[in-house]
Amino acid sequence: MELIKKDSYSIADIDSLITNEVEEDIHLDYKAAGALEKEDKKRTEITKDISAFANSDGGIIVYGVSEIDHRPKEISPIDGRVYTKEWLENVIQLIQPRIEDIKIYPIRIDDIGQSIYVVKIPRSSSAPHMARDKRYYKRFNFKSEPMEDYEVKDLYNRASTPKLEITGCLFSSKETDSEIEYELIAGIANIGNRVCESYKLNFYINTAIYCSKISYKPLEVKNSFTILEKNRLKLSSPSQEPIFPNEQLDMGHFQISVKKENNVNFWNDLVIDMILFYTGGSDDLAYIPSTKEFVSGRENIDKIIEEKNK
Repeated sequence: MELIKKDSYSIADIDSLITNEVEEDIHLDYKAAGALEKEDKKRTEITKDISAFANSDGGIIVYGVSEIDHRPKEISPIDGRVYTKEWLENVIQLIQPRIEDIKIYPIRIDDIGQSIYVVKIPRSSSAPHMARDKRYYKRFNFKSEPMEDYEVKDLYNRASTPKLEITGCLFSSKETDSEIEYELIAGIANIGNRVCESYKLNFYINTAIYCSKISYKPLEVKNSFTILEKNRLKLSSPSQEPIFPNEQLDMGHFQISVKKENNVNFWNDLVIDMILFYTGGSDDLAYIPSTKEFVSGRENIDKIIEEKNK
């Protein structure tokens, strides 16, 4: 979700959400002005919703926008003189343990009396977090729901488990007299708080039938490739060194050669499907070089590959 990557927010961002009818999901929630009230029940609901995001994958709650059928309807402004940013911060502090790095972005429409609060909640490495009612919640579809006992126990393991992600893909080319030579590189990052020593990145090429040669560099890296079926090739790049929290690495460096007469077919239908395996989890990302488009989510990736292979 592009919204969560922003460092500041304006009324234009809110208008865009409403105009485009951006639906609530596991990372996004809308709350009308009535969600911020000083009675105990409402304050408990605030801690429930925010802790659910932190216990799940993080996200954004927009206080000051009403919704119908999970789509934003209109601005429902909050009186920022009564419900200040500091008041909301104090309510959030009722969550135990404290959630680090929560950001609250006030948006003033005409004046402080008409405000919207965009609350950005990180995926917490110190989960599980308990709401004011002494219960643990998760984000599920459009709602915050109580967690099962096994889910709470799983979250206690989050702090001791690394979390890696694929950060991008570089697919560059150069021409020779008879071939196009491509170099395939992907970036990965450790966004968790533990060192990860064992990981592997697989690239899957769906138009491999048009490849004339596969190699990799440097030679001392134990990369490998496997032909899975007529058109599908797996290129594997194993862990080379420990990856520390907040560290990034490049992986792959595969050289792929394609005869010029085959390049149009190779390029037009190519999907580079990447799966990163690591201790405790995995991450998926696909790159379509012809459109420079990234696709995430296994279901979406499989659908794109199926369409390209027709």
